Amino acid sequence: MTSTNLKIIACITMLIDHVGAVFFSKYVWLRIIGRIAFPIFAYLIVEGYFHTKNIKKYLTRLLLFGVVSEIPFNLAFYGELFYFPGLNIFFTLFLGLLVIYIYDNYKSYGGIALIIIGVIAEFIGTDYGMIGILVIFLFYIFKGNYIMQAISFIAITLIGVGTEYYMSGQLSIQIYSITSLFLLYIYNGKKGMNIKYLFYGFYPGHLLIIGLIRLFN
Repeated sequence: MTSTNLKIIACITMLIDHVGAVFFSKYVWLRIIGRIAFPIFAYLIVEGYFHTKNIKKYLTRLLLFGVVSEIPFNLAFYGELFYFPGLNIFFTLFLGLLVIYIYDNYKSYGGIALIIIGVIAEFIGTDYGMIGILVIFLFYIFKGNYIMQAISFIAITLIGVGTEYYMSGQLSIQIYSITSLFLLYIYNGKKGMNIKYLFYGFYPGHLLIIGLIRLFN
């Protein structure tokens, strides 16, 4: 299982999730399938951090595509050109990578950066918010130790699900994101075919199509 294979699986499950969220909300199983996507993206952000030749270009690219994807994201999920708070997943990935960069280069400020950036993610409403930032950070901290990565991810997921259940009385489908750990377990550390920009283009592209169908349906 190469990183390319993981990206393809993440993109397909994300597409299924988004189609289900916008057009077939009563079919919960579509959303359940989609829970696989984010942990893979979070994991690959950490892999990208260790393999990139230029971290600043990497950060800039994520932020740029976050901006490019925002209007398609708003159209798809809110039926509007502009909506706040509520920012797409690229902003979550950007902030998570930024935390890693700060921690790796200025360790004395790493904990503070994690808290501040996590709070910012919650305030601006990025996908997965503070939990998403923490997942990326923990995948980084336990890089090379699958057992600890899995345990920390399961713990964070259960805390999030438990909190939501306490507040709403309903069990969140986010519990199914734990199934993604099997795919991460069989990841072989190899890159595979280079489809980096295919993924970057796929995200705003599929959201734009969903948004336009929603707008004119």
